[in-house]
Amino acid sequence: MSHGEAGHTLCRLEDIPVDGAKGFTLGTRSLFVVRTADGVFGYENVCPHQGTPLDWMPDRFLTLDKTLIQCATHGAQFRIEDGHCVAGPCVGADLQKVPLTVVDGVLSLGTEMQ
Repeated sequence: MSHGEAGHTLCRLEDIPVDGAKGFTLGTRSLFVVRTADGVFGYENVCPHQGTPLDWMPDRFLTLDKTLIQCATHGAQFRIEDGHCVAGPCVGADLQKVPLTVVDGVLSLGTEMQ
């Protein structure tokens, strides 16, 4: 992420339902955020298997039971909390995390994670 993107406002937190997800496009960059009762988790919208987008329709990133992130192309499944692949063709790989901040109910890009 370029340094200038940190602090870029994505949306209000309430725009993403609990157990829901939302995609964002920033220039040529595609990312998504999943919201659970435990927090928000951001990732680049790129499957580590073949580099394809994860969503099959806008904002559709989760399994039917909303417990995992699922790749629309090959069905790989990833844990929401850390992006680790637990099923499919890229088991053991990880989604690329996107740092986030929430201040006064506004979701923004955070600074690079160390």
